[in-house]
Amino acid sequence: DVSGSMNSPDKLPLVKSALSTLAGRLSKNDRVSIVVYAGAAGLVLEPTNDTAKIRAALDRLSAGGSTAGGAGLQLAYQIARDNMIEGGVNRVILATDGDFNVGVSDQGSLVEMIEQERDSGVTLTTLGFGTGNYNEAMMEQIANHGNGNYSYIDSALEAEKVLSDEMQSTLFTI
Repeated sequence: DVSGSMNSPDKLPLVKSALSTLAGRLSKNDRVSIVVYAGAAGLVLEPTNDTAKIRAALDRLSAGGSTAGGAGLQLAYQIARDNMIEGGVNRVILATDGDFNVGVSDQGSLVEMIEQERDSGVTLTTLGFGTGNYNEAMMEQIANHGNGNYSYIDSALEAEKVLSDEMQSTLFTI
């Protein structure tokens, strides 16, 4: 989420730092793509496991505009399906404050879309950032319906715990 609501030190800058740390822990078999959304969704990084390319793409991100979260999720799932690794863990990680206000934005529609996507074998992890307009109920509900998990990240220490220590134990959700 690179929308205007993410323009706060406890939001996009923390997302970039957290995902940069995660990039440093990738194996040769892992692949990462980066999809962003604000007023519209777009692909900023093709699938790679090159840590330098991932970090460079993260460094270029900046916040501004409205929030087309539904379009971002649709594109992320499409990229994940197109690059499916058979026998692997195929996951969309949504990093946002949950403030969706353009396109598919109501909780019921998001849940319906995610339930359709989970049957493809791609799970959804939601990572919540920031305070104020933060929508925890939506974040947790869509993760549950996406056969994934949800975490709230409010510091670099929490990001390290969730994305390093806990990620390994939550790769396979039941």
